[in-house]
Amino acid sequence: MICDTGKELAYIRLVRRLHIYNPIPSKHGVWEDTGTATKNIPIERIIEDPFFKRSEQSYFIQLADFCAYALLRKERPVPSKTEYGLDRAFELLKPILVLEASPRDPEGVIRP
Repeated sequence: MICDTGKELAYIRLVRRLHIYNPIPSKHGVWEDTGTATKNIPIERIIEDPFFKRSEQSYFIQLADFCAYALLRKERPVPSKTEYGLDRAFELLKPILVLEASPRDPEGVIRP
């Protein structure tokens, strides 16, 4: 896992906590095996603390930042950015996004 610099300690603590406690809500309302709305499914595939890299040194982090910014400008357009078409940038990204990440959200966004 590669993250942008700036919140290193918070991300390390989060990943370590998710190895122990990671409550996942059921997409059907309740989990069949437990009858509860959430189930603890600790992460298993992140085996090391995140690596940190400044975003200006990583095309991957820049792309992730742009995707987030494009969604922000779509949902909260501002005239100074709309004149450049940034309010429509998220729509242009849809062919490469995993919209199934959140079936309940029309944009496929996992929201808190």
